[in-house]
Amino acid sequence: MISLYDYFRSGAAYRTRIALNLKNLKYDQIPINLVKNGGEQFEADYQKINPQNLVPTYIEEELIISQSMAIMEYLEENYPSPPILPSDSKGRAFVRVLANMVS
Repeated sequence: MISLYDYFRSGAAYRTRIALNLKNLKYDQIPINLVKNGGEQFEADYQKINPQNLVPTYIEEELIISQSMAIMEYLEENYPSPPILPSDSKGRAFVRVLANMVS
């Protein structure tokens, strides 16, 4: 099962959710409030998962990935259908531009 720790106003978490949804992957969304009580990302339980204290964090079995672009690349390589990157280099570059704009 896939778990995604995220915050609804995080651009990086948003683009990760977009990729997961485009791939039609089911996942548990676990909210981490970045402003409540000084930020839930600094709580000890979350720091064990992601010592960088950032969102998103993607967990699949023993795998933990904490950077949104790395998560998206992992999803594309391990769940190739449907693809989120076009087959041509210009199309892939355009998608990467859009992904970076969301952050």
